[in-house]
Amino acid sequence: MLTVDRRKLFLNTFLGALGAKEILWNNATLDKIYGTIIYDLNSPDERQDFVWYMTEDSLPSEYVERLLNFLRTQNLIAGDKIIVPISQLNIDFIDETKLNDVWNELFGIEVRMIDDGEETDRYFIHN
Repeated sequence: MLTVDRRKLFLNTFLGALGAKEILWNNATLDKIYGTIIYDLNSPDERQDFVWYMTEDSLPSEYVERLLNFLRTQNLIAGDKIIVPISQLNIDFIDETKLNDVWNELFGIEVRMIDDGEETDRYFIHN
């Protein structure tokens, strides 16, 4: 039976919103997943290794993924920053009573960068 690592699916959305063109998957354990982000398919130097400490059971909600897709398709993320105040966005596909929790969940996601075998910086989205 083929199993899909839902962490990979989520990271494709999350890191794609931050500019990843492709992700090479390296290793996965129950509580973390490793990979390499490719920013420019024509330049082998435009890569970044990463690790995400996350289990399949603790993934961000589907609302976070929907919110990320909206932000990405509307070109509302520059670098790691949402370029308009979130209070000005019309998010009608998430119930208003849940929206604040979804934003907090999104802003709490961190994926660690790895340089020369050491965890250094992190990927995150903020407003």
